[in-house]
Amino acid sequence: MINLEEKKSKALYFEICQGYTRIINDNQELYIKHFGDYHLGKFENQYFNFFEKAVKKGLPCEKDKLKLLIDQDHWSEEQEKELVYKKEKIEKSEKIHKNLYLKAQVERSRKEIDSLKEEVKNIEQNRKDFMGIYAEIYAQNKLEYTYILNSFYKDSDLKEKLFNVEEQEDIDNNQYYKYIVLHNDSIEKFDSKTIKKLALCEFLQNLIYLSEQNAYYFYKKPTYLLTYYQSSMFSYAKFFANLLNSPEVKKLDIATKNDPDKLMDWYNAVTNFKSKNQSSGGSGKGLSFVMGATDEDIDYLGQEKRVDLNELAKSKGGVLNISDLAKISTM
Repeated sequence: MINLEEKKSKALYFEICQGYTRIINDNQELYIKHFGDYHLGKFENQYFNFFEKAVKKGLPCEKDKLKLLIDQDHWSEEQEKELVYKKEKIEKSEKIHKNLYLKAQVERSRKEIDSLKEEVKNIEQNRKDFMGIYAEIYAQNKLEYTYILNSFYKDSDLKEKLFNVEEQEDIDNNQYYKYIVLHNDSIEKFDSKTIKKLALCEFLQNLIYLSEQNAYYFYKKPTYLLTYYQSSMFSYAKFFANLLNSPEVKKLDIATKNDPDKLMDWYNAVTNFKSKNQSSGGSGKGLSFVMGATDEDIDYLGQEKRVDLNELAKSKGGVLNISDLAKISTM
């Protein structure tokens, strides 16, 4: 049986390594360059020029536009506070999430964070609809306009741009939106979750091993010239390579091993447990003294199942003395 998922992964890997995406537009071959920090750095200073231009045109800055919307009852301070509150809550929840290690808590925390992020996304979209164009957005849009039009090339060597400077200035909105769609459709497959899943693929893990986990050996170019997708793919692949060599990973269920987010949550959980256990003077042999730990938690963290304190207490008449606890802690 043909493995379509593997074929998709290898095709994605090839695009990331070559540093561009090939598309067909009106029977013409075009090449969309993938950028990295170095490539985009030369455009960033233009943001401030665009911002000054927007102000001179009479566009308000964000804080003035927001005040106007609130004064006109299109938005409210309560909605703005709610947005700030939810963003802060996400930040705090993610910090807490990184310190969890019981499986049920990890999974519940992940769902809560994802739900909060969806709520923030909806509020921000609602706010964006009301805010419309203001100086910061104008500058950012113009900057993205520059990014996108400079990412299109006529050749796979990325030497001949589709538009020169003069042509970029003459493009009307309809043409520009067409190229926005072409650009965005071509890069949506490079989202973080997809790249993390690619990083777990066996063929890529083999290549990471053969390259001795060295980015220069892997790509044959300095790291500062890597695209976002190249650096992201290599970083995740290297992280997973080290993780998959751990004997504890072999005990995990297939669903966790094959899901990058679940695997990373598991790694954080094990790291947190070991850290907590060591800081409290534990022997690192089990979860006997962790409140709420279940057999599933013990398996999840790769620990040996130890004495059930409740059962032991019953056998001792309902109470454990210091001597009993001391004996357990050395088991």
